[in-house]
Parts: sequence; C-alpha cells; structure tokens
Amino acid sequence: MWHIIAIGYLFVTVLFAAAQPGIARALIYLLFWSVLPSLFAFWVVKTRRRNKLMKMQEEKAEDRAD
Repeated sequence: MWHIIAIGYLFVTVLFAAAQPGIARALIYLLFWSVLPSLFAFWVVKTRRRNKLMKMQEEKAEDRAD
C-alpha cells in the first residue's frame, strides 16, 4: 500500500514543480522534492526486503541443520 502514497506524493510534487515561474526553479524543486526523496524511499524498501529475505534464508538453514 505504500506505493499508492508514493504515487500521490510524486503527483503533488511534480505539479508543484510545474507551477514554478522559472525552469531552473522548477528543476530544483523537482530534484529536491521529487527525485531525491523517491530514490531514498525506494532504497529503504529494497534494503528492508533484502534483509527480510536474508533473515528468512538464515532461519530455513537453521531449521534444516536441526
């Protein structure tokens, strides 16, 4: 469900950047309010998923060893 929130956030920030009077200002707003936070959020989700899978694999290996 987090992806629905991310899509809404991106929609609002892109429209906010598009409403800026200058191209340079719009690109700065787009970069700092849309691109960088989105990359960070995707990195966090990817890292959490990887850690969860690693933990599950370790638990399976321990169960097989017992």
